[in-house]
Amino acid sequence: MAPDPFEHPISISEDQIKIERFVETRKVETFDCGDKDLNDFLCTEEVSRYDQENLGRTYLAYYQGDLVGYFTVSNDGLRIEYLRTVKSFSKLARMKLDTIPALKIGRLAVDVRYQNRGVGRLLIKHIGGMALEIGRGTGIRLLILQAKPHSIDFYEKCGFQLTFEVKRERGRRNRTMFLDLYKF
Repeated sequence: MAPDPFEHPISISEDQIKIERFVETRKVETFDCGDKDLNDFLCTEEVSRYDQENLGRTYLAYYQGDLVGYFTVSNDGLRIEYLRTVKSFSKLARMKLDTIPALKIGRLAVDVRYQNRGVGRLLIKHIGGMALEIGRGTGIRLLILQAKPHSIDFYEKCGFQLTFEVKRERGRRNRTMFLDLYKF
């Protein structure tokens, strides 16, 4: 068995994390992941507008009553050109597909008090399960996201890969990453 590529073991079991849809009545003001943009999204009306406009769904993760993390997901697709260097997708390119159906992680954050305890990995696992469930009715092959530079290492350890850097991505701060659900 290969060693766990993460430095920190999971100290919270998956069955101890309770995940629920965001509702405005839940108190979220104390959440702090160390990133102002991610904190502001959750603690302002933007999260509600996102939901109302059907741009994505935000979920809150609790451990023993504490808000430990959140994520936002939406339906998306990844253009096949982003996968041109990935051998396992060469057959799909020959099928004349423009995009591969995906579930996009728009935001994922863990409170600083719970970072490096496995919560982020548990949330990725949960999102992967969501994608597989949704995919039974619609077809979803990938999890995709735009990773901030300091998060790329974390996502790679979770099995994500950087896409081919297409012209529209050159010079952008965040990088597109994907996880093939066939490997999940």
